[in-house]
Amino acid sequence: MAIKAGNRGMRFVASSAVLLALLTGCSGDGSKTAPSGLPTPEAGKIAAFDLGALSKQYDLNDTVRAGGSLVTSDRAGNVYMLSWDNSDHPAIMRMTPEGVVSRYGQVSFPVDGGGMVIRSDGSIVFSTLNDSPTSTYELRVFKQDVTVPGLPISPTRNSVLPIGERPDGSLIITDGGTIWSLKDGKSTSLYQQSQDTYVSAVVDPSGTIYAAPENLGDIIVIPVGKQPYHLHESGTVPGTTTPIASLKPYDMTPASTGGFYTQTHDDDFTKAIIMHVQGTKTTVLAKTSSNQTCVPGKQYPALTNTCETQAYLVQSGDLLLFLGNLTTHNDDPAEPALALKAVS
Repeated sequence: MAIKAGNRGMRFVASSAVLLALLTGCSGDGSKTAPSGLPTPEAGKIAAFDLGALSKQYDLNDTVRAGGSLVTSDRAGNVYMLSWDNSDHPAIMRMTPEGVVSRYGQVSFPVDGGGMVIRSDGSIVFSTLNDSPTSTYELRVFKQDVTVPGLPISPTRNSVLPIGERPDGSLIITDGGTIWSLKDGKSTSLYQQSQDTYVSAVVDPSGTIYAAPENLGDIIVIPVGKQPYHLHESGTVPGTTTPIASLKPYDMTPASTGGFYTQTHDDDFTKAIIMHVQGTKTTVLAKTSSNQTCVPGKQYPALTNTCETQAYLVQSGDLLLFLGNLTTHNDDPAEPALALKAVS
């Protein structure tokens, strides 16, 4: 994709130039073992695993890298990833909660990479480029073995991004600073502000929308059938004096128990901080860094490890997965992906 600033996970990468300069590839003998399932992390630990070892046919280490994928999951915990292969018509890869990898389909239309949403009917909605802001915008839709028309919407800005679906089937999109609901061809404005939201927004399983375009000190919350309100997180990051309210989300993904997970970073970009936010309760779950000393198959303390920061967060079943290489690796294997027990 011609990567947009709003691409999920990309704002974290773009803002982390200092961190990226420190990252290098890990060496190895390049051997490929039999496919293995996802790990089972112990409480309070993150488990490192080789994403590329999940399948003999498809190497997800090559698929999921910063700047080269979108990553999201459906309500059943299946994870979907775009494999570009130097094309703007990417393949869609799917990984089940058991770690089974397959090719879900091939997109037949150009995708710009702003965002994608897996709907309850199995269709996938993508943001697409709109080079004519005076015309009606159309979101493109993919569904296996079915030709699906696009979704025309009334917003006309060229930053329209899908962010999630409510239980009633309403598609939620952002359009600059406006959050819209789209259902049965009708667009309804739910919230509007001057500051762009991009994809600093998610829809949790209850249908509640959370948006944090600036930082965790001011989170916009839009419950189903209720007026929007603001949350202001408090407290400090464990072991530091850093106020949680000052942290800016660089990736957000819904939590199955409600609220959302987010990845932020410290002031000098040497550590990423992974949190669960629900109501006014913020729980710091893990920290990662610019180091590369985690080994696949081993587990490390979630808050005091030296494991490599990844670009994307996504929940799959009872796991919170950290996926996406931050650099292009010349050696095999790449640094391991990470798994943490999801909040229950």
